[in-house]
Amino acid sequence: MLKITHLTKIFFKGSVNENIVLRNINLFISPGDFVTIIGSNGAGKTTLLNIISGVFFPDQGKIEIDGKDVTNLPEYKRAPFIGRVFQNPLQGTASSLTVEENLAIAELRGKRKRLRLAVTRRKRKEFEERLSLLGLGLEKRLQERVGLLSGGQRQALTILMATLAKPKLLLLDEHTANLDPKTAQKIIFLTKRVISEVHLTTLMVTHNMEEALKFGNRTIMMNEGKILFDVSGEERKKMSVKDLLDKFSKLKKEKLSEDKMLLTR
Repeated sequence: MLKITHLTKIFFKGSVNENIVLRNINLFISPGDFVTIIGSNGAGKTTLLNIISGVFFPDQGKIEIDGKDVTNLPEYKRAPFIGRVFQNPLQGTASSLTVEENLAIAELRGKRKRLRLAVTRRKRKEFEERLSLLGLGLEKRLQERVGLLSGGQRQALTILMATLAKPKLLLLDEHTANLDPKTAQKIIFLTKRVISEVHLTTLMVTHNMEEALKFGNRTIMMNEGKILFDVSGEERKKMSVKDLLDKFSKLKKEKLSEDKMLLTR
């Protein structure tokens, strides 16, 4: 489904500030996989998602989604088959538009644009039904501006918007990091339910190692722009956070100190 071959990304190439953020990444994600990605700050996690979604182009390598080479496609041309939820709840929605207007725009992702009513009575009913499943009362606030919603409500709406058109790939970039613990827990369970219902192939970046092992079917740890290890199946099911930290320490031949705090926060 997602195939990444020899992917390398260098920022400020040829300057004194040259930074190799991704180093010869090779990765294959099967349809329906839910992969969690962990690693300390600067490991290259967000850059990887940015390159997959077309925000940046790689310096070397190839990206294929569902057999299609998208390496040189800009972000807007990948939008029809990629959904993304960011760390900041303010991203991913238009605060000056209403809830139903945001949903109407999201539903048109990848479809041919033509003149028509933005929200019909039938569409409004569909939106109400979908929003009611979130359990946040948003179905009663369809005509309110999104800017009036709380961070958790906006993030829940963003998840719904990102999956409304059933993309081939969903990218989640620490999408609960800026929420309070109670709201974050609600959003992560909502995420799991939506992914399961739509059978989405998903990549989720997280700093929470318990979360990384609890959700999905595969976990990747990145370090210094490389995939340090990739674990799934029975080995992953039996793993604890301590096992992950021990594996990292063994492979790097060093004990975790600050990294441990970053990975488990």
